[in-house]
Amino acid sequence: MFYQHPQRFDSIIGKFSRVSLWTLVWVISCLQVRATVAACQDETASTDKNVVVREVKFRDGEQLRQVLGEVLVEAVDGGILLQGTDGRQWAIQPEEIENSRDVSEPLKPMTNDEMEKAMLAELPGGFSALRTDHYLIMYNTTKAYSQWTGNLLERLYKAHFAFWKKKGVELVEPRFPLVAIIFDTKESYREYASKELGDSVDAIIGYYHLQSNRITMFDLTGVEGLLPNNAKVSRNVLLNEVLRQPGAERTVATIVHEAFHQLAYNTGLQVRLADNPFWVSEGMAVYFESPDFSSSQGWSTIGKVNQYNLREFSNYLRQRPADSLVTLLSDDQRFRNPATSTAAYAEAWALNYYLLRRRSKEYAEYLTFLAAKPPLGQSDPKVRIEEFKKYFGADLQKFDQQFLNYITTQVR
Repeated sequence: MFYQHPQRFDSIIGKFSRVSLWTLVWVISCLQVRATVAACQDETASTDKNVVVREVKFRDGEQLRQVLGEVLVEAVDGGILLQGTDGRQWAIQPEEIENSRDVSEPLKPMTNDEMEKAMLAELPGGFSALRTDHYLIMYNTTKAYSQWTGNLLERLYKAHFAFWKKKGVELVEPRFPLVAIIFDTKESYREYASKELGDSVDAIIGYYHLQSNRITMFDLTGVEGLLPNNAKVSRNVLLNEVLRQPGAERTVATIVHEAFHQLAYNTGLQVRLADNPFWVSEGMAVYFESPDFSSSQGWSTIGKVNQYNLREFSNYLRQRPADSLVTLLSDDQRFRNPATSTAAYAEAWALNYYLLRRRSKEYAEYLTFLAAKPPLGQSDPKVRIEEFKKYFGADLQKFDQQFLNYITTQVR
């Protein structure tokens, strides 16, 4: 299994430079979303005391919406990026705005009760809610499977904070409820997710949606057919049923991979819709995702060697071009191209493995630098290279040799 990344459209250059939105999902297959917003002004809103809170009535296709939110970006032509009380981000073109007014009070994120009510109203009938310490899980599969998913998410949450604290990266608690949606079958998932993914839905088994800030997936194991509804079974029995299914590895990797993206964007590690290089975002997610079936949960710790990507990278090394590192760092084209995406993901995993194991101090500083970038920005390929050199040294050839030597001699 490999992960291809969604695409970003090229900028449209006009009287005012226009910046294309990052596509709104991190998925397992390429997806294009046509959405653009005019270029940002120098000042962009944040969560500090200077943030502008605005109530906006706007047209979203055929629907008229009214959203209270924080203005994250305001373009010179009046287009805005608005973050609502549920954490959803709306890219609103000036011609779509019916009216708006600024509000003096700070934005109050939805509570778990409010989010649960909103989700039950939005989702098809038959859904229930399960709350864990940090997640709101909406499901129409068995409660037992949802509990297993919740346990896995909570384990990742705790490990995420402990891992980055050890690496010297300061995180923040999520402002908005973390929502995960689990459908019982692929068919019901497809009907819902096609609104966000379009024709790509059949190739995507789970995703984090950058706009809505949610994880959406379906029960990949078919456990709802193995255990009667409302069956009272022990946790160990459930875990054994889940982990012995043919799709168990894919299930665990998908959940952890997409949950990492959600955590990264909600704890300050990354900024949604900012210029996050794919090799960073996807490489870290693959670094986190590796299943561990020696653990009863199916996943035990961050940074276990990803055997699939290690094999793919070893295969790639036989014909790896001399400029492979440069092309990986400078832009995201290799992730977008189906012919090169497998090797790109493998190299991104290997590079993150090396940096997090051997250059973690510099990598922490680099990630902190990236996290300070505003939404909707773009970096020239040369700028990306220079930013990398600033933290890891000007001699990329020497760096590449050290990186390859470590992966080929120290990683098994």
